[in-house]
Amino acid sequence: MPEGEIRIDRRKHRRVAKVLRVAYMVMPKEEAEKDILLISKKYVESADISVSGIQLICDEQIEPDRIIRLDVYIDDESEPIATFAEVRWVRHDDKLKKYRTGLEFLVIKEDHIAIIRKITGEQ
Repeated sequence: MPEGEIRIDRRKHRRVAKVLRVAYMVMPKEEAEKDILLISKKYVESADISVSGIQLICDEQIEPDRIIRLDVYIDDESEPIATFAEVRWVRHDDKLKKYRTGLEFLVIKEDHIAIIRKITGEQ
């Protein structure tokens, strides 16, 4: 019998594949980091999104537990979803030669949740 790996999806919210333009900034952990240009905006695309988080495709590896400031640009919306998120996991994608970065939203407005629910089809 072949050996396999069983994965249990612990997500509470429906996640859908969606390519969106995202601007992000890595927030400094300590006062000493404020001098380093971690706070410069970088633009990437998302791979998927849910009410609780988003997966980004990044050129750089961002260490887990870092706080990220995000602007997620939704096609029909005039203003982006502006929020903070925490890096939960990072994996290198050999095919893309980039990093898949899983973020969990820390703070998100109710109207932004409604926009994401519209995208995911979650009621």
